[in-house]
Amino acid sequence: MNRFSLKFLFAALSVLLVNSEALADISIAGYTDATNDRFTNSSSFIMDGFDLSGVGQTNLGPGGLPSNWATAISRNVIISAYHARPNINETIHFYPGNDPSVSSVQRHVVSGVKIGGTNGTDLYLGLLNAKLDSSIRSYDFAQEPLSGPPPSGGMASVVPAGIDLYQGLDAYMFGTSPFDEDSDPADDRFNFNDVAVGRNKISGYTENFPFSSNTDNDALILFHEVMGDADFVPFEARLRGGDSGAPLFVDIDGDLRLLGTNAFLLSGDAGSGVNYTGNQAAAINAFIIASVPEPSSTGVVFLALLGLTIKRKKV
Repeated sequence: MNRFSLKFLFAALSVLLVNSEALADISIAGYTDATNDRFTNSSSFIMDGFDLSGVGQTNLGPGGLPSNWATAISRNVIISAYHARPNINETIHFYPGNDPSVSSVQRHVVSGVKIGGTNGTDLYLGLLNAKLDSSIRSYDFAQEPLSGPPPSGGMASVVPAGIDLYQGLDAYMFGTSPFDEDSDPADDRFNFNDVAVGRNKISGYTENFPFSSNTDNDALILFHEVMGDADFVPFEARLRGGDSGAPLFVDIDGDLRLLGTNAFLLSGDAGSGVNYTGNQAAAINAFIIASVPEPSSTGVVFLALLGLTIKRKKV
């Protein structure tokens, strides 16, 4: 068995939910606040030039729990990880730019759905109380279905994430920032504008990865490399507790495409798992379409989506 296969086999052994470990900030190799913290508002930021206004966060949770993440995928629908979703009526802050002194656009979720039902996926869709204004963008998301062998013998299989599709792309990985907001009394950054961005290569895809009670969770895998490894990239990122629900983006022809939401860590800190949107695109699109006329018309559709099964095909 070659190094590639060995690594994939090891990484599939077990899983640790992101918010089940001690809370910490995303770990980024070579981190500086200028290059990696969104709200330092520096031209050196690795995503300078991209519009991140549709990436929102809630206030700090009770007992010091991290804020939750919400990414806009339409004018009134957000996506997150179910196990770290924004609570109903919890304020979500969206910033038009990267300047923390500018007032945020605030919305809250009035209803939501866990795609696939109780034992389905870890993807969560939330309906906002009002449409986002023109200062906040929404993002296209991956809609290509991927497939792979189901778990066998207690281990999940990891396969390439589609030929000539997302495999090996250098993605943008989001998490809570290591920046010390209390270091400057005049600083305008708080827990709801606490965003750092690193990079990591998409290492593969796994089907029906078992974590929590989810049995239909399809995920992209991003291994944690160290300097000297062939796949190590500048600002290599490792997720930590509190990063669940944050988005994973890739640059496709100069624009951002959302691939999914942060979900879990692999055993031994070998890598990170991200809830992939492509296999659930039909359910996501149905929710968005049903949310357009008026919020009161979506209730029946929510119930239908809970048990929706998406047919997969190989790519």
